[in-house]
Amino acid sequence: MLANADTMWTPGHFIGGHPALDLTNAVFTRDMPNDDNELLKSSRDVGNWLHFVGLATQAQATAICGIAAPAFMESVWELREASFSIFDALAAGKPPVPEALGLLFKQAAKGLSTGRLKLEETKAAPRIEHVANAEAVIAFLATVAIEAYFVLPRERLHACPRCGWLFLDTSRGGKRRWCSMQTCGNREKVARHKQQADRK
Repeated sequence: MLANADTMWTPGHFIGGHPALDLTNAVFTRDMPNDDNELLKSSRDVGNWLHFVGLATQAQATAICGIAAPAFMESVWELREASFSIFDALAAGKPPVPEALGLLFKQAAKGLSTGRLKLEETKAAPRIEHVANAEAVIAFLATVAIEAYFVLPRERLHACPRCGWLFLDTSRGGKRRWCSMQTCGNREKVARHKQQADRK
């Protein structure tokens, strides 16, 4: 059962380096998920997430928050998990599952063919024509993931070894290991110190 409280998005939720990766990270953890692992619990969470990540204006986010289509969240989760499987495979140096990639193209094509998305000359991502339409939002998220699939440098895609969140390593030397030193990096240090203390 999902909690009713809206997720309070913070900069710590957006460490992926690209909105498509941040979407895959919209869970508490990938490594050891529990019953309360979901961060996208409602259309309000989706709308607020899109605004926080910079993909929707406040007015657009408010419209998305009001989407009440029963299957909307199931489609969001399906798209997120397909995206995760794709980028997680790329981070591991493996080819993505064709069905997952096919889902992204199918959803994006549906939005374009029905006019719910409009291509823009100066932007890679299309514009949502009807922000209060569930299928339009799903199609938009799919195009964001497709764009990332083609443009992100795969040698810089990594999965945090502690929580499994995905991120684009933009550090100068390409040596970033953790999703965040403030969270998983510090937790790993604490765990190592405890192991060393236990051995004494």
